Amino acid sequence: MSSKVITVDFDETLAVTSSTAWGGSTLIPVERIVNFVKSKIDSGFHVYIVTFRNWDNKKEIVDFCNRHRINIKDVVCTEGKNKTEFVKKLNSSLHIDDHIETCTLLTMAGIEVLLVDWGQEDTNLMAQFFNKI
Repeated sequence: MSSKVITVDFDETLAVTSSTAWGGSTLIPVERIVNFVKSKIDSGFHVYIVTFRNWDNKKEIVDFCNRHRINIKDVVCTEGKNKTEFVKKLNSSLHIDDHIETCTLLTMAGIEVLLVDWGQEDTNLMAQFFNKI
């Protein structure tokens, strides 16, 4: 029997970047997404992060997940490439992302998506066609 899999984007989905007082930045968890992902893990899903980031960012993502007790299976860095083939290869039944073009392409490939709602409908009418979280 194959495992149930969901995939989730990292930036502006699982985490947001916040500026610090000393001019740096820190990653802050997006609680509604983190809680949803943890509930999926608790119900037996394997969760993979699929991000546009480069492979040299993987450690930062894994450290973030460990720090916030998000028990991911692995991180896939597409290095800016379209996520569709990566998500399909993982046999994901659901992908969570804030990027409307990614959600559109995955939907066209037959993969269910949840759009992270940051008010994108104000600037992109395509946002109205997706289920949101």
